[in-house]
Amino acid sequence: MVVASISGETALKVAEALKNLNVSVVCVSGFAGWGTIHEIEYPFVKGKIREKLEKLQVAIVDKMPSSLSDTLDYGLARYGYTPASWTVAETLVSVGGYGLKTAVEAILMATDYAAVPPYQDVVSIAGSDRGADTAIVARSTYSTHMFSGDSTQRFQVLELIAMPRKKKWYKTIGVGGLLIKEVEKGETLGP
Repeated sequence: MVVASISGETALKVAEALKNLNVSVVCVSGFAGWGTIHEIEYPFVKGKIREKLEKLQVAIVDKMPSSLSDTLDYGLARYGYTPASWTVAETLVSVGGYGLKTAVEAILMATDYAAVPPYQDVVSIAGSDRGADTAIVARSTYSTHMFSGDSTQRFQVLELIAMPRKKKWYKTIGVGGLLIKEVEKGETLGP
């Protein structure tokens, strides 16, 4: 079970609910660079929450940038380059909201970090903001194998368990030092 959880709170709720079952839980938090973008002090999973997760033997993935954002390609967007990772991320957001994009990212990050074995069916839980609103079953793989020619290694969403009907859309997205502001038709930017 992979849980996208910046603070660890959602991962802790899941781990406590599953503690008597034979289920491994992985908490995928943000890496240090993500904190500089969002002005949050790293590490994000701290104190009692971190202690409880460690006691429940939850692996904490917090040193792994996402392959769908937080990368060099994503940062090049400021120069007009549209990376494939951005296209994938935006497609996932359009289909299932930010929770679906994050659930997919969390599996890729956990697999790249070796907290989840590749080519296994995994449940991933994520959210559009705080908490969780999305759950999927997907085949884990390394981010470098996401579009592999070998279908046994390719990433696959096998089942959508839950996702919000009403999607949340962010008007401003931060990419490193670049802020992208979405504007409505007829709206102008700045002073």
